[in-house]
Amino acid sequence: MKKIIALLSAAAMLSAASATAFAAEINESTDSKQADVTISTSVAPAYTVSIPVNANVAFNAAETDFGSVSLESARLAPNKAVEVTITSDFDLNNSADNTAVIPYTLKATKGTATETVGTGYSAKLQNTGDKVALTINIAQADWDAAAAGDYSDTVTFNIAYVDAV
Repeated sequence: MKKIIALLSAAAMLSAASATAFAAEINESTDSKQADVTISTSVAPAYTVSIPVNANVAFNAAETDFGSVSLESARLAPNKAVEVTITSDFDLNNSADNTAVIPYTLKATKGTATETVGTGYSAKLQNTGDKVALTINIAQADWDAAAAGDYSDTVTFNIAYVDAV
């Protein structure tokens, strides 16, 4: 019995051993062989987006700098972009009376183009350094109609990796 187990173990070890490759002799003066191999890698997209910090609007200020949304660093695939979408109700809400609001608008400037931001506004950024400058605008009539108190609003910035087109 021990001999059978030893023979089976030896056979199993021989079958697990790697096979030896044999090559035919090549006459270097007349024969040549060529083989192609592929080297590949994958680089994941990576980016850093900077968004504005909390802003304090001075009383009666018609325009307040809100900072900018900018692509600080980017390693994107061709024809891809980072899309930043802004969502808000664009009303500063009185903390003591939810019916008292001060409406405002956001203006977005990208390059030389300026537009008013509405809910769902989006900007596509593709290159490191691309940015959209934002300003908060409140009309004097809205300041004049405002009740006393503390006001605030939340602006949400959604960031997504999307097709550039």
